[in-house]
Amino acid sequence: MPPTGAGLIRYFKEEGSGIKISPKSVLGFTIAIVIFEIALRILNVQL
Repeated sequence: MPPTGAGLIRYFKEEGSGIKISPKSVLGFTIAIVIFEIALRILNVQL
């Protein structure tokens, strides 16, 4: 059997078929939700 690198697996060529979202988009969406929540609390809106 060929050596496998002490059981470590390399996934450099693996590409998932899921949705591709950039880290900046995730961060922006999270910040938008936080700002929206703060605005709701300031305006005392109940959902």
